[in-house]
Amino acid sequence: MPQITQKSVAPVKSNELLLMQDIQIAHKHKVLLKVESLSLPSQKLVAFIGPNGAGKSTLLHAILGQHTGTGLHIAGHISAQGQPITDVLRQGQVAWVGQHERFELPLTVLDYALLGVSPNLAWYQRPNTKHVSRAQHLLHDFELTALKNDRVQTLSGGEKQRLAIVRALMQDTEIMMFDEPTNHLDIRHQRFLLHYLQSLVRHQHKSILVVLHDLTHANRYTDEVVLLDKGHVVAQGSPKTVMTSERLSKVYHVDIKAHHTEDGLVFV
Repeated sequence: MPQITQKSVAPVKSNELLLMQDIQIAHKHKVLLKVESLSLPSQKLVAFIGPNGAGKSTLLHAILGQHTGTGLHIAGHISAQGQPITDVLRQGQVAWVGQHERFELPLTVLDYALLGVSPNLAWYQRPNTKHVSRAQHLLHDFELTALKNDRVQTLSGGEKQRLAIVRALMQDTEIMMFDEPTNHLDIRHQRFLLHYLQSLVRHQHKSILVVLHDLTHANRYTDEVVLLDKGHVVAQGSPKTVMTSERLSKVYHVDIKAHHTEDGLVFV
């Protein structure tokens, strides 16, 4: 887990989800991410954007403490709603879907979805009928009902991605993190997912952090954007404020223009 320093921590803001201070992540002598201070709002859909290698996934892994055995050294302080992030993670308050979910266990689609309730069960308990009903409802929402008795190894890449998201939703946590969740999804399922995450924030007051590569999606669906480049935060704020053509073109090293359409801005 991130090394917790003894320095004083700023008072918690009522709308603050996460506070990262003096974060430095290095591999051997190479610094991968350096963040002096980053405050993320609660009950918002926040996107991390930036070119390959900018530090987006590294930042999420730092929050999650996922560096054991990776050779990474993480220093700094991370708190979630005033608590050390290690305490929040230990209490099972964060749901997570990574880029490379594993589907090696001989489980059916329904059984895999039910793994999401495991953190809330004692070792001798099994999912109850309420859990099964909710899993079936989510499988229906994500168009996986017809596959619920199939082994997970038989699924396509997009089906596995949707199933991993269902498993995370089954945890029903206040904080959710997704690393490139639109990977392997066709455009219809991408739009459905992002609308769904929007709805969780608006109606259930969830706090969601997501890494996105599609700039149009980041602009259209999220409440706040954090733009990273070369391991540093370049800009943070509303999509309208952060995602200017000039700034994006400079960070991505390619000419990027925003075109107005009936559905909003499209970045090309």
